Order: sequence, then C-alpha cells, then structure tokens
Amino acid sequence: MVMVLNKRLMRILKENKLRYLGILVLIILGSYTFIVAAGLSQNLAVLVTTFTEDHVQEDLSFSTDKPISDVSKLENTFDALIEEYMSFDAELSDKLTLRLLSETKKVNIPAIIEGRALSGPGEILLDPAFAEANGYPIGSQIKAEGKTFTVVGFVSLPHYIYPLKNVNDIIYSPKEFGVGVINREEFSDIVNSANVYSVKFNDRTRSLNRQAVELREHLRAKGLTISNWIVIMNNKRARIVWASITGMKTMSVPVPAAMFLLSSLIIGIMFWRIIRRESVIIGTLYAQGYRRRELMRHYMAIPLVLAFAGGMIGSLLALPSIEPMVMAMISYYNVPVPGIELSFLNVMIGILTPMIFLGLSGYMVIRSELKKSPAELMKGDKQKAKVNALERAFKLERFKFSTKFWLREQFRSISRLVFLLLGVTSASVLMLFGFTVLNSMNHVFKTSDVYLFEYEYTFRDLQYGEAPDGAETFNAGKFYPENNEEIEFYITGIEPDSTLVILKDNKGNVIPNNQTNITKSLANRLGIKAGDTVTFINKEDGNHYTFHIDAVADSYMEQFIYVPIDEFNKKMGLPEDSYIGLFSTKKLDIPDEKLSGTKSMSELPEAMDEFMGQMISMVALMTIVSSIVALIILYLVTSLAIEENRNAISLFKVFGYRRREIRSLILNSSTFVVVAGFLIGIPVAVASMGSLYGYLGDMINLVLPPIVSPLYVIISFAAIMLTYQLSKWMCAKNIDTVSMSEALKAGTE
Repeated sequence: MVMVLNKRLMRILKENKLRYLGILVLIILGSYTFIVAAGLSQNLAVLVTTFTEDHVQEDLSFSTDKPISDVSKLENTFDALIEEYMSFDAELSDKLTLRLLSETKKVNIPAIIEGRALSGPGEILLDPAFAEANGYPIGSQIKAEGKTFTVVGFVSLPHYIYPLKNVNDIIYSPKEFGVGVINREEFSDIVNSANVYSVKFNDRTRSLNRQAVELREHLRAKGLTISNWIVIMNNKRARIVWASITGMKTMSVPVPAAMFLLSSLIIGIMFWRIIRRESVIIGTLYAQGYRRRELMRHYMAIPLVLAFAGGMIGSLLALPSIEPMVMAMISYYNVPVPGIELSFLNVMIGILTPMIFLGLSGYMVIRSELKKSPAELMKGDKQKAKVNALERAFKLERFKFSTKFWLREQFRSISRLVFLLLGVTSASVLMLFGFTVLNSMNHVFKTSDVYLFEYEYTFRDLQYGEAPDGAETFNAGKFYPENNEEIEFYITGIEPDSTLVILKDNKGNVIPNNQTNITKSLANRLGIKAGDTVTFINKEDGNHYTFHIDAVADSYMEQFIYVPIDEFNKKMGLPEDSYIGLFSTKKLDIPDEKLSGTKSMSELPEAMDEFMGQMISMVALMTIVSSIVALIILYLVTSLAIEENRNAISLFKVFGYRRREIRSLILNSSTFVVVAGFLIGIPVAVASMGSLYGYLGDMINLVLPPIVSPLYVIISFAAIMLTYQLSKWMCAKNIDTVSMSEALKAGTE
C-alpha cells in the first residue's frame, strides 16, 4: 500500500512539475541567501575582530606641537599603551598620494599578508589595493620623496582597514591614495613629517570618551597643543567595515525568511486546493483501509521533500560562494585572511528552516482536512458554489459578465489574492530597494553644490590674520549630544559673507551664512528644526555649548552646524582673528610642516565613479533576483487560477468563446492585484530605506535621504509588468490544453 502511495506522489510531482520547480527555486534562493550572508558576515566579523585584537587597534590618535617627554609615565598614569609613529604624505603625481607611516611595535601593529616584513633600509610595505591599482608587485620599486623603495610585501593596518585619505571622507579610490609602511629611520631624511600618537586603553569597563577627555586635559595641563584628535568610534577607516558586517548580519535573516514564508504560503494554498479537489479520492482511500497517519505522511512528503531538496541545493551552491565573496569584500577592506570558516550550523539552519516552515504550513492544512470522516470527504466540497459576504456586498449582478467573472475570481480565492499581493509587494520592494540606494547615493554625491572650493587645508595649530587671496578661513570643533557619545559631528565657524560654502533651503533659496544653520541630515538625525535652541558637548574640553538654530539647509553631503566664525571663536574662547583651516579655489603654497591635512575636491569624482560602478552591479543583481521571484510567484498564482477554473474554461469553449477571450478572462484577472502590490511596495521600500539609513547614521555618521526617483519607479514597474506578461505567456498553453470534455465529466460526477 505504501508503494502505491509513493507512485502517486511521483505522479503528482510530474503533473505539476513547473509549479513545484518554482517553489523549489524560492527555497533555494532563501537558503542560498541566508548561508552566504551569514557566512560572509561571520567570517568578516571573525577576521576583523581577530585582526584588531591581535594587532592592537588604537582607541584614539592625536598629534602634538612638541614631543611628549615621558611616554612610559603617561602609559602608567592612564593604564594604556601609547606609541608614537611618523606620517608623511608623499605626492607621487598630481593625483596620486602615498601616505608613508613608520613601523610600530605596540599599537596598530602591521600585519604582513604577502611577502615578508621590513628588514633594512630602502624597503616598503604597501596597501595591496593601492599596489594592484598602480602596478607595484612585490619586488618592484617605488619612488617617493626623493627616495627609492623596494616593495617587499603587502600590509594590513588596524587603523586603515578602510584606507581613507581623510578621516571624514566616505569613499576612496586606490588609484588616488594608498598607505605604505617604512622603517622609522627613513624619516630622518624626510622633512615636515608629522608625529602621531596612538593610544590603546587597557581598561575596557570605563567610558572610552571619558578616558579620552581625561587624557586630553592632562596633556593640555602639561602645556601641549593637541591637533587631529581622532577617536576610533568615529573613525570611518575602522567603522565602515563594522557597518557592512552588521548590515549583512541584519539582512541575512529577513530576506531568507521572506522567501521561506512565501514558499510556505504557496504550499499551504496549493495543498488546501489539492486536498479540496481530491477529497473524494482521500475518502475512497480511507474506505479502502488507509489510515489517517499514512495519508498524512503521503501528503506531507511533498513539502518536506521540496524543503529538504531546496535547502540542500541552496547550501551546496552557497558554500563554494562564501570564500570568493569574502575575498571580494576584503579587496575593498584591507584585512588579512588566514582562512575562511564554513559553518555547519548555518548549513543546518539553511536546510531545517524551510523544512520547519513548509512542514508546519503543510501539516496544518492537511490535518484540517483529514479530520473529516470518509463519508464527508467522499461527498466532495460543498462550499464550492456558495456565495460569500464580499460577493453579496458588491452586488455583482449589476456588472457585465467579464467584470463579474473577474471580481468573483478574487472574492472566492482570498488566500490566493493575499499571496499574490504579498509576493508582488516583496519583489517590488527588493527591486526598488536597490534603485533607491543607487539614487540616494547619486543624489548626495553628485547633486550637492554646497562646497564651491577646490582645496581644504587644515593646520596643526591655530593661525591668525586674514586668509590669502582666493581663500576663506574656518574654525571647527567636534561635538556630540549630551546622552549619546557615539553621534559625533562638526560645528564649523565660517566667514559670514562666504562665497565658497553656499547653503540652500528646500526651495533652492540661498541661506545667509551670518546665522546658525544646520544641514538637513544632521537635523533629521537629532530631531532639530529651525528656531530650536540646542546644547552640545565639545569633545575637546567636555564643556556644554548652546546654539540657536536659525535655518535648516537642504544638504545631505555632511553632518554640520555652521555658525559665523566670529561667533564661534567667541563661544569657544578663541582669539578673534584665529582659524584652523582654509577653503580655497586654488592650490596654496603652504609649508607641509604647518598642515595636518589637505583635501582636494577633485579626488571625489573618480572615487565616486568606482563606488557607483559597484552599486550599479549590486542593483542589477537585485533587479534580476527580484524579477525571478516575481516571475515564480506570478506563474504559480496564474497556474493555480487555471487549475481551479478548468471546468469554467471547458464551458467557455463549449459555449464558443474564442481562445483570446478565454485567455483574457482567466489570465488578466490578476492585473489589478499586481499593480496594487507594486504600489504598496513603494512606501514599504521607502520605510525600509529610512530604517537602513538611520542605522548607517548611527554606525558611520552618514545619513542619506531615501529618495525614490520617478524614473526608477517606472523602470521597476515596467520590469514587474514584463514579468507578469511573461508568466501569462508561460501559462497560456495550459489553457489551450483544457478540453471541452472537462465540463461534461464534471457534470456527470
């Protein structure tokens, strides 16, 4: 008897092979996505954690106007590791900068990822992305600052995991900037190099910010002038990689869960339909002596086999994908890779989760039907022609036949309707998600016209007097809200009649610079609006400062508050004519020993092009995946509709309806639901992006606007509708295969 049921099981699968293949693909996608995302995030987390702990990533770094006389005493006082290193930016060409760093032994210890360590003079270790982009293999030579160095290896540095030139940048290009490590003795011949101190606190139970403030106050009490004070929690060179890791961990759950839930919903609907249609057969099997548990096993076999097969295939495809994906990420983040771990637990979750989801959904549906007695089952489904409340409420008699038929199709299959709506919405959200990220990034980086200067110079010490021709002065300090040390931003004093920093409101009108203005990204993040009076804490001295916000600037490029420089200096207790930096439209002749950093706005376009190239690839992949998901769902729903209306299709043929008319009645019944699902997906995608951008703001001090472009909405809608048309074309032949005798058979039964 078991063999008979097994043969029938194979017959059911063969009769609906495309339908079950669609479910199988959804399960494979869900399992694959989970295992890859979880494996990628776990490996990156292990690699980054191991690297930063074993090679002692700094908690903060700073520069001073003169050397610290007794570093060991300072280490004992603050229970910390403190190490000095040298830094110098060597201009290899007009657009290529190599930052030379001296080798360290206690903090930010270099990790050799290929080649060998430094052993003598004239040797250098390079950042691998920079070396590859500019053609410097191991054994080659590179000229920098009048010296020739031999590349002996590639290196990873804990404080340059994401090797940005300036700590407040967002993207970088290895074709424009890189990092190299040389022996400290080499700096004896390099003038104007900077001395930088790295600090690692041993006490991990106390507030990092509190310990940093105490150290800073102590150094100032010793008469030292401090510059370039950078805390690791607000250092994008280290934080951006953690944002990526956490983002992947977050996304590794909802996307596969959505796939599994959709599959479960399909299985539930399909088996409910199958069992209702086969109730007479089930009743007959009961009468022949089959037990309820045997029939339960028979019908449960299909969802469990699909779940197991999908989980296994997804796992087998995912495991070999993890290593190349990790290596692809590591090519963007400079971290050594001693090995890639494959998690057996993730594989088990990827297999067992769909089995649990689909098993439970199938079990609940099958159990509800098998509760009936054999006699009830053999009578067939009595509810088939019953008019429900929705049909009565809409009074379908007033509509023409095609409209009446279409509405009845929706009202008599609410579960199928809900499944289609959720499926199309999910696919639309996935598609719009990628396009929205692309559009938001493009808007922020390419449409911002706030900064009209070409160069930004930051000095090590306060300067005095007027700015050179073509330049404007500015002063700045880092601040944070009273109850959140992790939100860090700049309050910048600029010239009240500045022509190089142009702020505009949301209508495009220029906002005057002789007042206090806040950028929209920071205002949204802190919940500030024009007219508010706010208080922030200065990271340098720990004191509270109050500002009255006059206007919100429609700018997302940076998180800043701008005040007139005279007002800023007065509030901070600085000399009236002092400044820490210059905005300039031309390159200024400033001695390197005076500068702590230089930023060229011309470096942004190439880095932006590289970044957007990767974004476009990601969006293309998400569009393909979402189209496949949409196609599977639309095909499944359409094929179910055809299956349920076989008798109606047969009757249409008997009554003389043409093939085109029958296809229109059956296949176009879901058009409104597809459109509605897409429209619902738009606000859902925007809300999802808002949550993601809020998370990014917390992680790396970058807040993006969730901008939905009408063009991308049209493209997404066109893709969904093309997918819908393709699914109808695939199902059309199923209608043609229904014979007129189906209706006659149904009548005799």
